Amino acid sequence: MAGPEYTDVEKPFIDQLVGQGWETLAGSVDDPTVTHRESFAQVVMETLLRERLRKINLRNGNPWLDEARLDQAVAAITRLPASKVLEANKQATELLVNGLPVEGLDGWDGGRGQMLRYIDWDEPANNVFTVVNQFKVKCPPGHDSAKGHVIPDLVLFVNGIPLVVVKCKSRTVPEGLSQAVDQLRRYHNQRFLENEVGEHEGRQRCSPPASS
Repeated sequence: MAGPEYTDVEKPFIDQLVGQGWETLAGSVDDPTVTHRESFAQVVMETLLRERLRKINLRNGNPWLDEARLDQAVAAITRLPASKVLEANKQATELLVNGLPVEGLDGWDGGRGQMLRYIDWDEPANNVFTVVNQFKVKCPPGHDSAKGHVIPDLVLFVNGIPLVVVKCKSRTVPEGLSQAVDQLRRYHNQRFLENEVGEHEGRQRCSPPASS
């Protein structure tokens, strides 16, 4: 039976998003393919991302990206060349806002390179907005040894790219806001290797339990 956090907070929020055009997916703790992934180690819904990249990057109204360019685009957003979290966030933001330069095509625009877009900022309706509840993500080795994964209440995606993590708390929970913030910080730390958390906002590590 659903508890008050779901019925009073999570479900109304999902309903509000759906009313604004968001799609909703129920996550699975057993099958990552339900959320367009091959494994729980992935945080990007890659199959959905590839589909949207084809549809929002057009040449004379038609898709033109081949598998090599799609591979390049996915690698650029999932394998950021940064050793610090804030640096990685900055790089990801620049890609989302400005796009990724890729090799063009012979006979099109003089063969010049093209800017691949992850999000269609000019026509928002061309993007796919998805809210997923219970989005299971595997932690890197050595983190959160008790469970080996985290499951945020809600994750909000645009074109398969996670942009917002939501922790829902019932209004009846004492210090619910501070607990939610602490848990989000723990989620943050659990997703990065030791040398990638030099600028983490929270002090908790993955192994010790934290109140939530």
